[in-house]
Amino acid sequence: MEQIQIDTQNQQQVLAYELIANTNSSFFLTGRAGTGKTTFLRNVQKMVNKQFITLAPTGVAAIQAGGETLHSFFGLPLEVCTPGTCGKLNDARILTLAHADTIIIDEVSMVRCDIVDAIDYTLRKTLRTSLPFGGKQVIFVGDMFQLPPVVRNKPERELLHDIYNTTDFFFYKADAIKRMRLVKIEFQKVYRQDDDQQFLQILENVRMNKVTADDIIRLNSRVAQPKSEDGMVITLASVNKTADTINQQRLAEIDSKEFTYEGIIKGRFDEKKLPVDLNLRLKVGAQVMFTRNDVQKRWANGTLAKVVNLKKNEILVALGNGETCTVPCASWDSVSYEYDPDSRKLKKEVTGSFTQFPLKLAWAITIHKSQGMTFNKMSLDLSHGLFAGGQLYVALSRVRSLEGLYLSKEVMPQYAQTSHEILAYASGYNDEKQINSEIESGKAVYSALQHCDYDEAAKQYLKLVSKKAQEGDIKEAMQQAKRFLDTLVCDDELIGTIEEVPERLLSSNHWASNFLVALLSLYAGEYEKALEYANAVLGQHHCQEALYVKSRALALLERYKEASKVNALMRDVFDMETPDAKVLYMIAMLNELHIEEPGLCLMQKLVEVRPQYDRGICAMRMLMKRKGVKLDSLQKCELIDAYNSDMSDEDFGILLKECHSTAPKQVRYLLRRIKKQEFNEELPNNQ
Repeated sequence: MEQIQIDTQNQQQVLAYELIANTNSSFFLTGRAGTGKTTFLRNVQKMVNKQFITLAPTGVAAIQAGGETLHSFFGLPLEVCTPGTCGKLNDARILTLAHADTIIIDEVSMVRCDIVDAIDYTLRKTLRTSLPFGGKQVIFVGDMFQLPPVVRNKPERELLHDIYNTTDFFFYKADAIKRMRLVKIEFQKVYRQDDDQQFLQILENVRMNKVTADDIIRLNSRVAQPKSEDGMVITLASVNKTADTINQQRLAEIDSKEFTYEGIIKGRFDEKKLPVDLNLRLKVGAQVMFTRNDVQKRWANGTLAKVVNLKKNEILVALGNGETCTVPCASWDSVSYEYDPDSRKLKKEVTGSFTQFPLKLAWAITIHKSQGMTFNKMSLDLSHGLFAGGQLYVALSRVRSLEGLYLSKEVMPQYAQTSHEILAYASGYNDEKQINSEIESGKAVYSALQHCDYDEAAKQYLKLVSKKAQEGDIKEAMQQAKRFLDTLVCDDELIGTIEEVPERLLSSNHWASNFLVALLSLYAGEYEKALEYANAVLGQHHCQEALYVKSRALALLERYKEASKVNALMRDVFDMETPDAKVLYMIAMLNELHIEEPGLCLMQKLVEVRPQYDRGICAMRMLMKRKGVKLDSLQKCELIDAYNSDMSDEDFGILLKECHSTAPKQVRYLLRRIKKQEFNEELPNNQ
């Protein structure tokens, strides 16, 4: 059996592996060309016991990654996704998402921020939770120094500018990403071009906007037209028209019989996503490029070859090393992810296939289509200049060495300009303090979240809030506070667990410090102080989290009517398709136990969005018993009988826990009956 492993001498790989294997934390994985991002992710998926989904922004990228496109998987529209855009998902797709652990989004440099926000909202709405990305781990993969997202026209650009107030629409400009303080890991060890350190340095300087006069001189020393003795050289062009023109001209120049090889499509396979031409036109002498790796490792995706013989169903090519090979047909699958309830695992369902020789005419291709490929020799066509940020870097990083590079004309210094926006974002790469903090917090809650033990996860997050506040790391303390409140449902057992509020927080007037004082004071049992500082925050910011702290402090001070008025300010929660579990629980209990207002429907909604949260089910039972309401049942069920009995709350909780392993069908039936129960209560207008 093949031994799968990561490079333990590569610190960044080790850290990325820790995040994937032992946490539920989302992060951004980047690295220049040749740093092994694809190989690493492929190996990790074989090593880690998680359910992975791989997606990409384009059809070709998705096929190469062995996944689906973002738009097709999430059912997103092709136009700009305005706030509140939700993908159209069928029941099978929803089930697939519910059982997925990790979503990998490849080539994320080409993904616009509005798409990311639409994915976040779709996941939260579909999975009925307020957790970012529906509580799923998302790995964003790509190189921000490569080609940027495409905005098709001026109206699109104006609309995006109006929504995001920026002229750059990179994925990290998404509101969902801004709320997360995303960890950024950059792979730095290069596994190709190792023998040309001078060229490596030039590439790095181009990438980081640090090109020197000497770099330009060295690059422009390669202005030359390839000669016949140079062998196979591919031309990279900035636009499709140039590449197509070169290929057709060169094919027409060959005075020999033309052969056409017809590809075969079976099932569902979008022709726009074909990795090669449906009808492949070739002549003996044509220069071609392989579009996938050979299992015998004779060639790789991007390897150039020359056609030496053609027959009706056979193609013979000569490789750059002189070896002659018969090219076998290849098949590409169009896949769809489905959840298999029997194996309780995600499975890739093949919805269609495309069979064709894995070749395409390759005297020229566009820079855009060359992403992910590597060539021994490459000519860069600069006749139309370069019009997009990252084009020069993408083009140059396709070739293994400076000696393998040919330029049609001199490189202008302005071609090497890198967006200052990207440079600023890259300055946060490999922040070891932040990464290690993320691993620490992720490990602390991972097991609890895996078992849907939200109480334990919230407890661990609260400890981290206190620890980071004590250390004076306000940013990290705020991040953990956000996660604590996202995860929290019932905080009854957390009151009094905080020993003290750090003095350094009390001396600051910043709203973030005031919020931390309010939060920690609440769980230190200092309700008046919590109320004071929550009000101070609300005087500066409209902060839902501060409203929650204020409401809880008022309730614990037994000022129930005032707490109810604060809850009214959070009524929008109930209009959202992504309900906040802690707010549902808090208001339901407050209404039913203290102010005689309806709360059963709210607790019912909580059980629906947190079906594996036993405390919510027990609270539902307790409130129904107080109202003298029994749960309707259409069939005999011992668990429902116990639910409707006079059994103590403690004993029912023990029984429910046992039934999860001994009678899961009864638990599922109980949940269905709770969901369908009608209470004939109406919330007041302010709720």
